[in-house]
Amino acid sequence: MPAIDFHPASLALDVWFKRPENRVSVPDDADLACLQEINLGAVDVIPEALFFRRHDGRDELWSAGLTHDAPGKSRKAQLATAYRQGRVAWSASQGTPAESAEVLFRALTVARHGHVWPDGHGEGPLITAAAHRRIVGELEAEIDRNTREAEAQAEAPIIVLARQLGLRPEPAGKSPSAWYADCPGKSHRLMVSSSANEFGCGYCRVKGGTADLETLARQRKEARS
Repeated sequence: MPAIDFHPASLALDVWFKRPENRVSVPDDADLACLQEINLGAVDVIPEALFFRRHDGRDELWSAGLTHDAPGKSRKAQLATAYRQGRVAWSASQGTPAESAEVLFRALTVARHGHVWPDGHGEGPLITAAAHRRIVGELEAEIDRNTREAEAQAEAPIIVLARQLGLRPEPAGKSPSAWYADCPGKSHRLMVSSSANEFGCGYCRVKGGTADLETLARQRKEARS
C-alpha cells in the first residue's frame, strides 16, 4: 500500500472562504469527519463540524461553524443555523477516508495557527478523539520548537528594526525563522523572515527587505500626519 503523503503537491486551502465557489453549503454526500471546539482567541470558543468528501478523484474537507446549542441536534438543524460553511481544504485522493481526512485536518490546523486553534474534540467517525489529540499535540510541539529557534534569531536586522518601529515582532511558530509583526499603520499583521531579512503583507500586497519596511513605516506615518 502506498505511503500517505502528508504534504501532497495537490493540496489547496481556502481557510477563510475567500473564493466564492467555496462559500457554499456542505454537500449531502460529505460525511462527518469530526466535531470539535475551536478557540477564536479573545472572541469566543465555538463548536465546528468538519466534513470529508471523496469525489471524482479528489478529497475535500468542509467546515461549518456552529452555534453553541447545535451539538446534539440533527445535521440538517446544525447546518441550517451555521455561522458560515464551505470548503476549506482539498487534494488528490489518497489512502482511506480517515487517513486523508487527517492529512487535510492537519493542513487546515497549521494554516489557521495564530487565528484559530482546536480546543476540544466532540465526536469523530473519521478523525477520532485519539487522532485529534495526536495531531494537535504534534503540531503544538512543532510550533514550540519553531518558536524557540526563532527566538534565537531575535537580533536579526529586520527583527531589530521592527522593534524600533514599534511593530511588536513575535515568533509565529510556523517555521524556525517565521515572525509576525504589526503592519505599519494598519490593524493587521504581516509576516517577517528573520533568516532572509524580508517581510511580506498579503493584505497590502507589499514585500521587501529592511529598507523597504523602514520606508513603508515612514510613508504611512507621514500620510497620517
